[in-house]
Amino acid sequence: MVATSDNRSILESMFEGGTFKSPEFEYELRSDDFVAESPQTGERFDRDSLRAMQESFGEPPRIELKRIRGEGDMWVVEALQTYEDEGDFHVCVIVEFNDGKINRETRYYAPPLVTNRTEE
Repeated sequence: MVATSDNRSILESMFEGGTFKSPEFEYELRSDDFVAESPQTGERFDRDSLRAMQESFGEPPRIELKRIRGEGDMWVVEALQTYEDEGDFHVCVIVEFNDGKINRETRYYAPPLVTNRTEE
């Protein structure tokens, strides 16, 4: 088993500088049998198809990392992603590790909610 601090460091390295590093950088952090799922859209990516999607995406979103919590092989990343054309999305990613590599990601995206609440 990889030390908890090592897995946290891997996740922190992905978000340094307020944007994603590169598809190649992330590809090397993922296991050969990696799977990413987005339950809201039904999308499912393996390691190669995620890299291809990232390479075709264009300008990556800016990221404001809110927090990383977890231990061992299970972690949760919360962030705010700002897309140039689509605005802000709150993001929650459940990340599972296996032998020091990211093995699975479950990703949830939500736009900010607008309320009619007024300040007193």
